[in-house]
Amino acid sequence: MVSRALVLLSLLGVCFAGTNSSVEDELYSASALSDIRADDAKPFQLEIDFRLQLNTSTDGHFTLKWVAKDRWSQLVTFADFRQLEVRKGENLYIVRNAPLTPLRVTELVGLLNVFPAKSGQWQIKNTHRQMLDSIAADCLKIKSRTRQHWNPDIEVCVDSASKDVLSDDHKDDDGLRREEFADYQPFGVHRYPRRLKLSRNGSVLVNAQVVSLEATSFDESLFAAPAGSIVRRQCENMAHPVAIRQPEPRYPTSAAQNRIGGLVIVSLTVQTDGSVSDVQYLERAGHEMDEVTKQIVETWKFKPAMCGSEPVASDIRVEMTFHP
Repeated sequence: MVSRALVLLSLLGVCFAGTNSSVEDELYSASALSDIRADDAKPFQLEIDFRLQLNTSTDGHFTLKWVAKDRWSQLVTFADFRQLEVRKGENLYIVRNAPLTPLRVTELVGLLNVFPAKSGQWQIKNTHRQMLDSIAADCLKIKSRTRQHWNPDIEVCVDSASKDVLSDDHKDDDGLRREEFADYQPFGVHRYPRRLKLSRNGSVLVNAQVVSLEATSFDESLFAAPAGSIVRRQCENMAHPVAIRQPEPRYPTSAAQNRIGGLVIVSLTVQTDGSVSDVQYLERAGHEMDEVTKQIVETWKFKPAMCGSEPVASDIRVEMTFHP
């Protein structure tokens, strides 16, 4: 069997009393508490040291210089990899010294968002109280209202006293993916964790430590388009690509006979005509599962991402899980 997933890169009441609607509102308020990039935020610089689990553990550094949601710059470096992204208005400029952004880098950047949530996005399934590292936590099992096909079990836990998000668990065909946040510091009207960690099935993939988080100001020249950059248009309420032809890969005979499964993750670009290009491996499973995944994904057809009535190129990630 093969399953797939497309991945498009207030305070909580102590006992969660009240209607589902009020609990949802409290969840979004908890998310907003850690959102240092909210509309009311002032310019800041964030410096983070991190360790990624690649073939070996690799240390690196992340710098974010942020003015507004449409004006920021971020730099990721580790080993011999370097990637600079600059957002100015509706354009995102990307410069890197490799053909693709490593999966762990994408996961690191996602982890730094803590628990992003938009009003109306989540449906509360149930709630319960538990202890997390000696901290009383209120935990909510939630379900996305916007995802129809891939909808993993998700549980978010919040410190009952401080109202800080402590963990965000996703359970799907590949097991348990867990994000953890600790040692929060105040920053303006918000709070942000000093320690962040991502693990999958108990194995730590990303460990991040905030070195500094300071309000500051920047010269506008910082947000000039870098030479030789890839350009991706962004816009308010951008419509993400939607698959309209998405056949599954065949399960390789040798893997099926030996009851071998695995996870293949690829990145790809959906062009303005809905075709697929630049398929790159982010994670391999071997035993021909990689090859059949790449071959079938290249045949997929999408309704492209849209900025209003204009189609735009976009980059997405596809996860293909092979079950013996």
